[in-house]
Amino acid sequence: NALAADALRRAGGAGVSECVTLPLATGMSVTLTLLALRQLRPNARHVLWPRIDQKSCLKAVSAAGLTPVPIENLLDGDELRT
Repeated sequence: NALAADALRRAGGAGVSECVTLPLATGMSVTLTLLALRQLRPNARHVLWPRIDQKSCLKAVSAAGLTPVPIENLLDGDELRT
């Protein structure tokens, strides 16, 4: 935890005093984040989901009991935008 806090401070997070490092993959991290946000907004039912080719995010939205709303990306020159 001290190593992660130091890395965050060196990356510009001067106000970081402590942190917790958890051994979670992307899907579980997103699920836990959505569940925490759901406590702040209990009536929320939808998650805006830019169509990225990573199914773990889509599974995380479903695992949190929410409904994904896909957003199509727009091609702007050589980059995709939502």
